[in-house]
Order: sequence, then structure tokens, then C-alpha cells
Amino acid sequence: MKPDILLKAASLAVAAFIGIQALPSRAEAQEAFTSLKVGADPDYRPISFTDESGKLVGFDVDFATALGKHMGVPVDYQGMAWDGIIPALQAKKIDAITSIVVTDERKKVVDFSDPIMKQTIIGVVRADSKNTDLTAADLSKLKVGVMGNTSAATALSKIGGVEPASYNTVVDAYNDLLLGRIDVVAVESVNGSYIVATKYPDKLKVVAKPLTPDVKLNAVALRKGDAAGLAQVNKAIAEMKKDGTMEKIAMKWFGNTSVLP
Repeated sequence: MKPDILLKAASLAVAAFIGIQALPSRAEAQEAFTSLKVGADPDYRPISFTDESGKLVGFDVDFATALGKHMGVPVDYQGMAWDGIIPALQAKKIDAITSIVVTDERKKVVDFSDPIMKQTIIGVVRADSKNTDLTAADLSKLKVGVMGNTSAATALSKIGGVEPASYNTVVDAYNDLLLGRIDVVAVESVNGSYIVATKYPDKLKVVAKPLTPDVKLNAVALRKGDAAGLAQVNKAIAEMKKDGTMEKIAMKWFGNTSVLP
């Protein structure tokens, strides 16, 4: 065989070997969690936030803790910058993001568990209000308040005949509602339910149904290809839904179970 042919054959063999080595091995995939390191935004009430003692608390903290118990593994819950949380997951700095909105773009880079939470646009009214069965069609007849540049504001903009009062903060909107200057605050269910349950249980209440059909689902995000780990997480989630754990956590943080899918 000629030297140049031998050299070419050797080069091809090396290239093939490198290509094989570059592929992720089965051993690199998450076969089963023996511990669970979780990352989360430390300042998103009531999902995860730091209390006065410096401890991370919230719906997601309780969920992640219960998830670990149902999986039989210890949990290390860490706060970190949200814009770098998926890269942290991919780099194996954390094992999971236990509460993140499912989107088609994110599905390209992470695998999602079964849904654990949903967010809708809800109405919050005064406790003595008769407007407990509001629908989108009723809003044009009422004085509606909403925080600007939010999902709730976007949803209202798609409803004909509604010209809401826009506020810089949702706190301002709630204050005007309490003072009787507006009839209803349109807000994301995660915030609205929490505020009613924890701050104004005797002064405000959530209307019976969401104001719009828009629903965003939250789930646990894992690294792409962690099939066995995903099955382990989904099994634990199913058990938590069945034994009432999810309802208990939702009631603690929101005062109702409307956030559950």
C-alpha cells in the first residue's frame, strides 16, 4: 500500500475514534439521583424568596423538599441568577430547576417533567364584592386595575372594550382596590392568590374562574437525556399528587389549589 494511502487511512481511523469519543456515553446520562441539587431565583415571591432570617422559603422550596423525600434523596436548594440557571443545569452545577415555565424554546435544551403548577390571569376583588363570578365579558362594565408591562396587562389588551387603569406596581393596584377606586385587579395567579391568602385574607378574595383561557405550565427541568432521572422525578410527582402533598403545599402558599394543573 502506498504511503499516502496509509496516511489517509490512519487519519480516517483517528477521526472516527475522535467522533465516537465525542458522543455522550450512556454512563454520562443521569441513571438515578442519589442526591438532588436544585437551583432557583431567590427573589420571586411566593415561589422562592429569602425570609428575614436569610433562609430560602416558598412554594418551590417546599415542593423541592417534598420531591426529595418522595425520591428518597437529600436536597440542596440554592439561589442563583435566573438568567444563568439553564447554563448551570447544563454544566452540572445543579441537577434540576424545580419550577420553570415550559416553553418550546426551552424544550430544545432541557427535558421537562410532568407539570406541577399552572399560572393563569385571575381577578382579585374586595371581600364584600358581589363580583365573584367575573368573566372577560364583564370587565368592560367595571373599573379594572392592572400592573403595566405584565402578562395580565397583555391579556387585558386582547379583550375588547376594556380600558384598565395601569399601575407601576401591583401593590398600588391593590391599594386602590381596597380604597374602592377600582372594582377588580387583573393579575397573575401566582401573585394574586398568594397576596389574598397571606396579606389580605379578610379584605380581598379571588374570583371563581380565571379571566382568560391563557395557561402557562411549570415543571421540573432536567438535563437533556437524563431519562432515568426524569422517570424517577415523574414517579415522585405522581405520588405527591396522589397522597395530597401538592394540595397541602398549594394551600399553604396560596390558600387554594387553583395553581395545580
